Amino acid sequence: MDKIASFCVDHTKLLPGIYISRIDGDITTYDIRMRRPNKPPYIAVPALHTIEHLFATFARNSEFKDSVIYFGPMG
Repeated sequence: MDKIASFCVDHTKLLPGIYISRIDGDITTYDIRMRRPNKPPYIAVPALHTIEHLFATFARNSEFKDSVIYFGPMG
């Protein structure tokens, strides 16, 4: 069975920042880390949901609207 590349990353060692998670042809997946995983202070779920909606609204109404496929914060 093939290993999934993102499952092989030790996410506990990643510091906050923007990382390229994978590149598939002309699609690039970014990992935006706002906090260290499993370490306080935690980001509240309602805050993540707000970030998701703000970015989606911005992206779908910007010059990048035809280039953004998906935005989903995780945390």
